[in-house]
Order: sequence, then C-alpha cells, then structure tokens
Amino acid sequence: MLKGKKIVLGVTGSIAAYKSALLVRLLVKEGAEVQVVMTPAAKEFITPLTMATLSGRPVLCDFFDTNSGNWHSHVELGLWGDAMIIAPATAATLGKMANGVADNLLVTTYLSMKAPVFIAPAMDLDMYSHPSTQRNIDILRGYGNNMIEPASGELASHLCGKGRMEEPENIVARIKDFFFSGRLLTGKKVLITAGPTYEKIDPVRFIGNYSSGKMGFAIAQECASQGADVTLVAGPVSIATPHPSIKRINVESAQQMYNTATEAFPQCDTAILCAAVADYRPSSVAEKKIKRTGEGMTIELEANPDIAASLGKIKRDDQRLVGFALETNDGENNAREKLAKKNLDFIVLNSLTDKGAGFAVDTNKVTIIDKEGETRYPLKSKSEVARDIVKHLSKLLLVLLFILLPVSLDAQELNAVVNLNTSKIQGTNTEVFESLKDALSEFINNRKWTTYNYEDYERVSCNFTFIVDEYSDAGEFSVTLMVQSTRPVYGSSYNSPLFMYEDKVRFNYQSHDRLEFNEDNLDNNLTAVIAFYAYLILGLDMDAMGEMGGSDLLTKAQNIANNAQNLSDTGWRAGSGNSNRFSIIDDYMNGALEPIRQLMYRYHRLGLDTMYKNADAGRKVITETFALLNEAYANRPLAYFTKLFTEYKQDEFVNIYFKKGTSEEKQSVVKILSEINPSLSTSWDKILKDR
Repeated sequence: MLKGKKIVLGVTGSIAAYKSALLVRLLVKEGAEVQVVMTPAAKEFITPLTMATLSGRPVLCDFFDTNSGNWHSHVELGLWGDAMIIAPATAATLGKMANGVADNLLVTTYLSMKAPVFIAPAMDLDMYSHPSTQRNIDILRGYGNNMIEPASGELASHLCGKGRMEEPENIVARIKDFFFSGRLLTGKKVLITAGPTYEKIDPVRFIGNYSSGKMGFAIAQECASQGADVTLVAGPVSIATPHPSIKRINVESAQQMYNTATEAFPQCDTAILCAAVADYRPSSVAEKKIKRTGEGMTIELEANPDIAASLGKIKRDDQRLVGFALETNDGENNAREKLAKKNLDFIVLNSLTDKGAGFAVDTNKVTIIDKEGETRYPLKSKSEVARDIVKHLSKLLLVLLFILLPVSLDAQELNAVVNLNTSKIQGTNTEVFESLKDALSEFINNRKWTTYNYEDYERVSCNFTFIVDEYSDAGEFSVTLMVQSTRPVYGSSYNSPLFMYEDKVRFNYQSHDRLEFNEDNLDNNLTAVIAFYAYLILGLDMDAMGEMGGSDLLTKAQNIANNAQNLSDTGWRAGSGNSNRFSIIDDYMNGALEPIRQLMYRYHRLGLDTMYKNADAGRKVITETFALLNEAYANRPLAYFTKLFTEYKQDEFVNIYFKKGTSEEKQSVVKILSEINPSLSTSWDKILKDR
C-alpha cells in the first residue's frame, strides 16, 4: 500500500529506538523506500548497521562523511521525502525542533522537509508531562506536524504512565491512512465552533471563561485530515490552524459567533459545536472605562442567542448536529436533556470533576451520548478524543443511507476536483502551475465522456491530485498522480469508495497550452492518462448501476492502454504485474476480475442503495456478495481491486455491520475478509464486537 513512497525516518537517542528497527521493516514490507537519519545519541541505542541492513540504504548520521568528505544534503532529503517520521522523538529533539535549534542532521532535515511530518514521542512520564515538553508539543502541533501520541504502560524507569512510543504497527497504519485518503469525511463540509466568547463590559473588561479552544481545534484538524472542508468559527484564542482545508473565521462575542454559524450551517453537512459560549452578556456596554468608586456594582445581564438550539431548528434531514456539554453535576441527565431539547444527533459530555478533563489541559475524558445509548472513553489526549468523535460522526453519516433524500450535485459527469501540489518545487515559474491546474480542471470536467444523462443523485465524484516531483523550465513534468473516486449512495449524502490508485506520469506542458485528446493519436501522455482513468472510473460506475453495464467505457480505456503500448512513456507497458495501467484494464477485460464487476453492481446498487428503505435486506445482499470477493481473490490474489474491497472500504464495512448486523452475517464476512487481508484483523474484529 505504500509502494513507491519515500519515507525519511528520524531516530533519536531513546531506549525506544529498538522499535524503530521494526518500523523500518514494516515500512519496507509495505513497499516504501526508507532513508534513516539518526542523531549521534541514537547510535548509542541501536547501530546504524542494523538500520542500514533493514532499510537497504546507508544510514545518515552526520552532515559530512568523514571518509569521503561528501555532504549529506538536508535540503535534498527535504525535497526527496513524501513523509518524515521521527520515532522515537526525545524531549531534547522535540525542544530543538520546536525552537529551530539545527545542531544535527535530523533537525536540519526536519526544518527543510516539504512533506508532512509525523512525530512519535518517547520518554519517561515526568518528562512527558513537564510543562516545557507539553509546550513544545503544542508548538509543533501548531506548525502542522502530526503528533502520534505515546501510549501508557511500564517505562524504562519501571514506572508506569504515559510515555511509551506508539507501537510500529500503529504508526504504519497512521501513515497508510494519511496517504490513502478515502477518508471518513471526504467531500463533507463541516462547521466547527471553538474557544471562548468574550462579552464586553467596557472597553477594557469582559465576561469570559477559561476555554483554551484546544478541543475544538483538535476536532477541526482531525476533520480536515479526514478529507473534510472545515469552517472553523474561533473565539479569541491564539492557536494556529495550518491545515489548508480549514477556513478560520475569528469572532469575539456570542452574537458574532451566532451570526457566523447560522449563516454557514445551511451549506454544511455537519456542525460540531465545541465552543464555550457565554450564556449571558451585559445589557449595556460602557463607552469608557468604568472607574472604581469604592462601592458595590451591579451589572444587568441579558441572554445570548442559543446557537445549538437555533441550528437544531433549521437542521435538514441530510445534516448532522453535534453538541458539547461541560457539566459540574448531574452530567448525564443534563446532557440527555440538551440532546433532545436542541435536536442534536449526539452530544459529547465531559465534566470538570474529572481530573485532566475540561479547560486549559491537553487531555479530556468524554462520554458520547446519542439516541441509542452512550459510549464512555477513558482519559486521552484531545487529539485522540477528536479522532473518537469523528469516527462516531462517520458512523452517523452512514445512517443517512436510511433516509430517502435526493442529493443535488454539479452537472459534470466526473464532478472532479483537481489539486496541484507544487511544494517540492521552489524558485521557478509559478504561472505554468496555475495554468496547468486550470487546463486540467477544464479538460476533465468540460469534456463529454459518455452519452449517458446522469441524474443528480447518480454522479460519481473524483479527486485528481497531481504532486509535482520534478519540473524544468522547458516544460517537462514528472508527477505523482493520486486518483480517487466515490459514487453516491441513493437517498443519502454518503459516498462510497469506487476507485483509488497512485500513478507516476511524465509529460510536457507549456503555459496556456490547451489540453487536447485524440484516442487514435496519443501525442500527449497527460491527456491519455486522464482519459484512461476517466473511462475506467465511469465504466466502474456503470457496472455499479447495472451488472456489467460499463463494458463500452471500459473498452475505451482498454483501447487507450493498447494504443499506448508502443509509446515510450512509462506506466503503459505490460508484463509488470498489477503495477501498470495496461494490467489494470487487461485484468478487467480478460475476465480475471469479472467477479469484481458483478460485485460492483450487487454491492452498490442492490446493497447500499437498498439500505435507505430496508436496512436488513440491503445488508443481506452485501453479505452474500462477499462470496464474489472470495472468488475474485482466488482468481487473482494480487489484483488491485481486491484491495479496494478490503483496505479502502474497511471503515465502511464496520459501519454497515455496526450494531445492526446479525451474528451469522458478521461471522461470514469476517471469515472471508480475514482470509483475504489478515493484516486488517483489528478492523475485522470491530465487526464482531460492535453491537
């Protein structure tokens, strides 16, 4: 799943460095290229020879090779990597990274890294809980780094507490989740309120509360990382929002937050109301500073508008509304009353009486309450709590399958969003990138690919993400193309993964070129590749709408691949298994993946599309279709589309069988999935456990 990914692994001087050896092995096993960078102290815990043997690459420890004099360029490493993992990360290294102390190769590489950075701290519990360490973690998280929280357990000091580096298997799972973002909230628009509100008394004084905004900002970060477009309405706090998918709107008062939230909510799929909004405000605000008189003072208060209740009144059936309840007494009863009174779909309860929960701390202990019951969670970091909340929300969004509600989408066949990531390219002409993005979007969305007239609720949605790896002023591009598509489930706002693939493409492009395509004359590798995936995706979509219904479109994709066999461009040549475009379509059209084509229709149309009116009948069909998945796997154990129905749909499967699935259905599904992809046994266990 990580084939072709370039991972820079930073190892620091911690006893947990022994785990980094297993981490390298797992990453390599997933197909990644791993370049290990070690601090001088790390060599005291694990030898560079061990890491070099496991990674298959020389380990870098110093700025210069003392034998040859070669310079190890941290700048080149920063451009080379698709991701950087620092595991274990000691307190000393966290401090250097947070404050830019570039005294070793690992930190200079971090400071030069253009790709996402994942940090897995490891240290003794007192060091981890120390305010300086927590401040540095907050700074690094604010810079946009992905923190992988340490676990609790016995430490090297033989004390028990939080500080154990997360297990390598879980770190690899986080990396895989990041790269293959058929994520839980892909395509969703989420409104989040966070932080306190300040209600003015006079120009220098206000009524406020102790909210730091950390919980709401953690939820915003998690929603964005799960593919959502986030509108974050933030009270007066100073936390950074580095994720590009977060649109931040700063407000001060409850009235300002109310106005902003009520305006934004109709355009959103979900709202999560995490802000600590003042219930009351002064009836009048003094124009000048109120002077001390030595006597008592009375401030008359009036009620602020209730944001949750107001949004609950205008909430549509295809929207979800999540509230928070911070209580000091009778928490569950108060939360349940608020859940019903304000028309919430679920509420997150936390209490100031729980140590480590509430305001101005980095942890929280919550209970999620909905109409079906409650789920209690132990004390966790707020980023982990945010992950739990988003997972619960994703399960709720799937319930929309049971609601008959036509969804209106744009009139484009592919409904495609085009992203162009140029972070690896510096100091060059930016106009060509802007022009290319516009040309790509026009080519994909304005071209008529089929003769079929789609209904609003039928249109497939796509993401074409082009990550520019190399570019020359002569117009030569080398890109990593990530293609993802989903198809809507009838009667809902839920989208099910249809296709996900990563490709390497080389092509030439000059500013303001118009992208043209001729199936009989493939003179432009870029448009040939796009056309290939467009026909493939639409063919799969037609298969999902009617059994084997996409044959004509898949034949078009096959013709492109056949014609391109004579080109020198990479990616088309046969004979390299399932790693090229030709092999993908050849498996489809030679019958090797015919069970998958049948499965597309039965799973999507007869299964998911049926669930909105009869959940049990739809789930029964889905359970029966797993026999086709088993048959496809027996035909081609390494076929790409088998992965689509395990790795990319694992959360969907858990959601489908969540609480409602019968014991027989769960046992049948888990047996097949465990045989096909035993590496996801944790997910399959969830199917058995969820009731």
